[in-house]
This record gives sequence, structure tokens and C-alpha cells, in this order.
Amino acid sequence: MAENDEMTARQLQAVLMNKTNVSLSIATIKKTRRKLGWRCEGTRYCQLIRQPNKVDRFHYALTCIRNKENFCNVIFTDECTIELDHHARISFRKLDEQPKLKPRPKHPVKVHVWSGISRTGSMPIVIFDGIMRTDFYINEILGKAVIPYARLNYPNGYRFMQDNDPKHTANATKTFMKDNDIYWWKTPAESPDLNPIELVWHQLKDYLRRFHKPHTKDELICGIKTFWTTNMTPELCQTYISHLRKVIPAVIRREGKATGY
Repeated sequence: MAENDEMTARQLQAVLMNKTNVSLSIATIKKTRRKLGWRCEGTRYCQLIRQPNKVDRFHYALTCIRNKENFCNVIFTDECTIELDHHARISFRKLDEQPKLKPRPKHPVKVHVWSGISRTGSMPIVIFDGIMRTDFYINEILGKAVIPYARLNYPNGYRFMQDNDPKHTANATKTFMKDNDIYWWKTPAESPDLNPIELVWHQLKDYLRRFHKPHTKDELICGIKTFWTTNMTPELCQTYISHLRKVIPAVIRREGKATGY
């Protein structure tokens, strides 16, 4: 089991027979496996992180600990794709009823969103279709969203967190950021667990599925705006950012590997 934690009881039975010529029942194998401390659970997936980025994540976390980082002037940003989905992840039925099959389209309607959070609250959310190009990112995101928000909330300076997407690293973007005093606070690649806005996207999708339940694109957009104006309070943003107090030590314990957060 230590070598292959996906091996079933029937597979273990075959291995024992082939290697030791010992025949055990499936029930005996399952009982013994439980006594040895093995439990069956669903496979948990995480971000794939390459070795160089594990090293970067480890040193980043150490730096945060040593500097007693509280992210007081960091603006965490990201974009996300939101699909039209009006069914919750679980549902209930009575024992004497047939399972309720809920239809799901092969190619659901979707929109893209971009926003950011800091300890002062959330930024305006930008909703758009198609692929975000460099010029759109510079004009609509940096120019019309980031700069006004930062000047209002952080007149004495701030750190701007974005990932390593090509439009973020384009020369035109770098030039615009330099000319407008946008300090890009670089963080390790392949590290969604170090960006608390990922928790916001999870809550947004859950809200749409469970409560708003949109059936059209217009209803989807309306639900996104409703969530953003009613749920995204400064207190909630601070809660998500404070979650990094759990993530940072976990990165160190796991030597840069994915934390599961």
C-alpha cells in the first residue's frame, strides 16, 4: 500500500497469491488494511508544481515569515472563467424515488471576470467575453480599475500582485506599469494557494449555483454583480487575506509542494 495507495482489495489479493501463494478473502484483506490504519477516501487533486517553483515557493514563504508579513498594502488580483450553472454540487432524494438527473449543456455559456482584493476591500469587478488581450489589460484593467483604486486606497504606495500570464509580462504592460508607478510584487509561479482571491472565485461560483441559479447569460452577469456588491465586504476580504497565515507555514512544512488550500 505504501508503494501504491490506489491498490484495491482484489488487487492485493492477487499480489499475495502471486508472491506468497497465500489465499485470503476480500473481507479479511479489508479488515486487516483497516487495522493497519489505511482508509479509503476520494482522490484529492492539487496544483502541479515543478521543482524550480517549489524552491521559489519555499524561499518566498520563509521570507514572509522572517519579515512578519501581514500583506497590509498588497492588492491581490486574478481573472477567472464563470460558467452558467444553476445546480448545487449535492442534492437529496427519498429512498423510494429515482435519482433526479439534472441536465448540463456540453458547452455552457460562460463569461470571464477580473478583480482584486486588499485589506481595504474589493476592487470593481470587470466582466468581459473572449480572451483578454494586452491592450485590454492595460487600458481597461490597469488604467480604469487598478490606478483609481490604488490612488484612493493606497496614496503612499502599494504592492500589486498578478501572475505570470504573458499579457502581464509583455513589454507594453511593463512600460505602462513603470510609467504609472505600479509596483509588481512578484510571487512564485504555479501558486494559486498564495493568492487569496482564489477563495473569492470559489465562493462566487458556489453562490451562483446554490442561490442565484442563473438560466441565461444576462442572469449570470446579474448574479455576479449582485454577489460583488452585497457579499464582498472589507471584513470578508481581510478574512481571505488572513488565510495566508495558514498557507505560508504549510508551504514551508511541505518544502514548497502544493498545500491543498
